[in-house]
Amino acid sequence: MRKFQIAVVGSGTIPDNSEEYQLAKNLGKCLADNDFIILCGGLGGAMKAVCEGVKESEHYVYGQTIGILPELDKSTSNAFVDVQIATGMSKARNQIIIASADAVIAISGGAGTLSELSFAWQLKKKILVLENSGGWSEKLANSRIDNSRDDKIIAVSSVDEVIDILEKILVLNDINRL
Repeated sequence: MRKFQIAVVGSGTIPDNSEEYQLAKNLGKCLADNDFIILCGGLGGAMKAVCEGVKESEHYVYGQTIGILPELDKSTSNAFVDVQIATGMSKARNQIIIASADAVIAISGGAGTLSELSFAWQLKKKILVLENSGGWSEKLANSRIDNSRDDKIIAVSSVDEVIDILEKILVLNDINRL
């Protein structure tokens, strides 16, 4: 069975000692425990936390964290990214992150996260948001960005719920295609 690529998007400025950071770190560990590959912007905040969490998993394998960087300088990535993809595209790299993902998970987030969620919506990606994490994740929980789709952004309240939903929408659908 193939490995699914999950884009984790969120605020790049959350402090390392915050609840949101710990939530993102736990999410990374649980995603790795369930054999998902992580795509992110490769910088700080939620991106750093999720990659750090992946490294804490007993199931971690090199290459499981991929950072799609806004600059050409690979050294700008956080220390927990395995594969740095330097784009030199600034915020336009957000579309690459989302286009490469099988599903998108958002934690908190400002304008950059909003752009990623907008791309995900337009590209018909399943979107999960941690509803109590603040920012755009909280604002868009259980809603639609516009009327171009019948579904809604899926609000989740825990990391365990994220894994359950990903198993249903990705893994089971993939098995049923065989």
